[in-house]
Amino acid sequence: MTGGAGPAAAADGDAGRARGLAGPARSAYLLPRQAEPDAARLRLFCFHHAGGAASSFSGWQPRLGGAISVVPVQLPGREHRVREPRLHDFARLVDELDEALDPLMDAPYAFYGHSMGGMVAYELARRRIVQGRTPPRQLLVGACPPPHTPRGDISPERLTDEELTAWMTRLDGLPELVLRYPEWLRLAVAVLRDDLRLAHSRVPGSEHEPLPVPVRVLAGSSDPLVTPRIAADWARHTSADFRVFTLTGGHFFHRSAPAIVLRLVSSLLAAEHAARS
Repeated sequence: MTGGAGPAAAADGDAGRARGLAGPARSAYLLPRQAEPDAARLRLFCFHHAGGAASSFSGWQPRLGGAISVVPVQLPGREHRVREPRLHDFARLVDELDEALDPLMDAPYAFYGHSMGGMVAYELARRRIVQGRTPPRQLLVGACPPPHTPRGDISPERLTDEELTAWMTRLDGLPELVLRYPEWLRLAVAVLRDDLRLAHSRVPGSEHEPLPVPVRVLAGSSDPLVTPRIAADWARHTSADFRVFTLTGGHFFHRSAPAIVLRLVSSLLAAEHAARS
């Protein structure tokens, strides 16, 4: 559930360079150098884990190819948004994302969210469906508990920095380089703590109507937080096709085995596109 802080963004003038993103790219939720998406048959919006950043999807575009436009979504308080205050209100985050990303959802699109990012993707998809807007072609989530699941026992208020660091280390969520530098580690823990507050501000519930969207859940075979059995409970949140896939690895299998994850994501998106063509 964590990731390192990246370098500051390029000048604002780069943000509008791509014709297809001339307007929306001014939103800080998109990367300053977001690539032109017009030629792609589908746009894949990617939502990062708690404590992470959009850079966790930096290798996805070259591996998925030109048929899919990868759109990493950057929450405030990290990388090029490091000077912005981090959000603690989940509902506000979904509101802001809906407004910021809506101009790019005028073409076929899908969501992938990892851990907390999976819940962000789910709530954004649900909001758009409730409002009568075009839903995503697929909702893909990785290492994310189902929406009705109660909050875990990891409290952002009770745990010390040392305890959060130990927890992240057990999950292989802290890069070795971050552990070597106290200032980087303090920032990583601060971002994680605020993101956990954000995640805990969401009220779990099972009263919502299932999404009329195919849901694909990826689970790590050795993930102590979201086991394949827990992941299977996502089935109750879709009235469309549902599948769960178990991948070798822990909570951060998308970083430890990116080639396997991206082959699966590519095949799932391609199959859905072919079915609708």
